[in-house]
Amino acid sequence: MRLRRRIATVAVAVGALIAISAATTSAGAAGGSGQTLGVGDVRCTDQVRSDNGVELTGFLTYGTGEWTVHRSAAPGGAETELLRVDAGSLSGQPVPVDETVTATGGEDFHYRACLGIDQIKKVGFFSSANYRMSLTSTSPDAVTDIGPDTATLSPSALACGDQTFVEPGDTIRLEGSSTGPTQWFVSVTGHTNNYEGNWAVFIEDTEDIDRTVTLDPEITDVTACGWNRAPDGQVSLGFELSLV
Repeated sequence: MRLRRRIATVAVAVGALIAISAATTSAGAAGGSGQTLGVGDVRCTDQVRSDNGVELTGFLTYGTGEWTVHRSAAPGGAETELLRVDAGSLSGQPVPVDETVTATGGEDFHYRACLGIDQIKKVGFFSSANYRMSLTSTSPDAVTDIGPDTATLSPSALACGDQTFVEPGDTIRLEGSSTGPTQWFVSVTGHTNNYEGNWAVFIEDTEDIDRTVTLDPEITDVTACGWNRAPDGQVSLGFELSLV
């Protein structure tokens, strides 16, 4: 019963975020969503390899900051910043971003997008700042899901990766590391009418994680999340969800 209560708590905390992700995240995109962000928090996607550039879309609500897009010649290599634009507002109206970075010369480059927060709006103790982001390429030769999603999060802030679509009975692997107390979980973002399980595949409180799970055959898509559970101070984390 304790595990079920914990799963239910997480489902309530991220229910709206999951609904946004399920409705708007494209297959094959780098991206994700998050909420309760703090000042100084940073969230970056994994990388997309493309020979014709990328498009950044998304929104930030109840917070302000900057969107950036970076490019490198190889995974994890030295990056060049290609784009920097203002993000969000302190109102409840989502402020969208839709920016295209065009490549020259037809060469393959590795791109990732980041969101940095400089102001937030709070309701009581908790931040209301939340976002969605997606980095896509129109190239038929594009490769996505390269490397980890990364984030630096304030206490109680949450970052989730993009949707991973699965086949019946697929096995997933979540690898992650952090600099402080973190709650890791994989949430169910899509399922058939026959699914009667919990909204989280699993939840684990640990700094570093390497967990492999075979999914219920009724699950159609999932997303991985990291939640800063430290009582104070930021936690930096990186995570990657893959099919085994």
